[in-house]
Amino acid sequence: MKKVYRTLLVCMMIILSVFVLAACGKKDAGKKTTTESSTEASEDVASTEDTTEATTEAQVDEEGFTIVNDKVTTTDYVNVRTAPSTDGDPAMQLADGVELDRIGYNDEWSKVSITGETYYVYSEFVKAEGAASGGDDSSTEESTQETSNVGEGKLICIDAGHQATPNTDTEPVGPGAEDKKAKVSAGNTGVTTGTEEYELNLEVALKLQSALEARGYTVKMIRTSNDVDISNAARAELANSDNADAFIRIHANGSTDTNASGVMTVCQTKDNPYNADIYDSCKRLSADVLSGMAAATGANSEGVWETDTMSGINWCQIPVTIVEMGYMTNADEDLKMATDDYQQKIASGIADGVDAYFGK
Repeated sequence: MKKVYRTLLVCMMIILSVFVLAACGKKDAGKKTTTESSTEASEDVASTEDTTEATTEAQVDEEGFTIVNDKVTTTDYVNVRTAPSTDGDPAMQLADGVELDRIGYNDEWSKVSITGETYYVYSEFVKAEGAASGGDDSSTEESTQETSNVGEGKLICIDAGHQATPNTDTEPVGPGAEDKKAKVSAGNTGVTTGTEEYELNLEVALKLQSALEARGYTVKMIRTSNDVDISNAARAELANSDNADAFIRIHANGSTDTNASGVMTVCQTKDNPYNADIYDSCKRLSADVLSGMAAATGANSEGVWETDTMSGINWCQIPVTIVEMGYMTNADEDLKMATDDYQQKIASGIADGVDAYFGK
């Protein structure tokens, strides 16, 4: 009988031990699960806090400008200054519709980069173009197509000023004028490069032709060779006969002051005796082209010169501007204009100005 009780007691102890071990296992598992969950939750919170902090903390440069990388477009004529203050020296003036690379802003000023140099414009006179495309191929393709066709239906006539052999015979400075000038003068010569102006003018004119055609414009060239004999009046008449929407005359400047530098454009005065009726369109074309060139090259802007002495303008009955793309008598500018890179910038800037003119 004792043997039976002893056997039962052993069995009961074994069964009790099994229950105890099982209970302990569940408790440990519960602790482990709880610990892991708490750790993961803690990591998630930390990660969220880090992300939130990184997202909300905008980067600011040493001048206190919020750092950005976007595009802005001028909405009016605006001074581009060397410092974020009205006391800052104006480096150039831009017309409305000129696109700029913005690299920072504060409450009043936008910091922009023009040909690698930093300038400032008053933010009231620019508008943001929005963020870059997020990778939608169809939107990018559509945008590219729209940009390339901006000049569709517009005819631009380009005249590369001067020619290999000047023509000293004279012609009236305007229709019915008694005053006369040489039909085509010799032009300037690079003080450092020795390049003749007629050669430089044609090189840039051909680049401008490519830039405009890429944007959808139809382009008519007055000359594509240096060995021509076409007077200034005749060049204007050719543009008139084509009924061009705009006539761009490419030239390079010269001065007895070897320090003179920068870009300018030329149009007639509002009282011009030959074509005052197109003064407004010529002045606007000149201002827009000047702004585009100054922005693209970073060159000093000398403004729009109004004069009634240019036969190549006086004979025109269509919107016209003379582009003076730099001084061949300035050693540094002469060297710049001889480079393919700078010539491309000039051409692109002129094309930007033409876009702005027709975009109004």
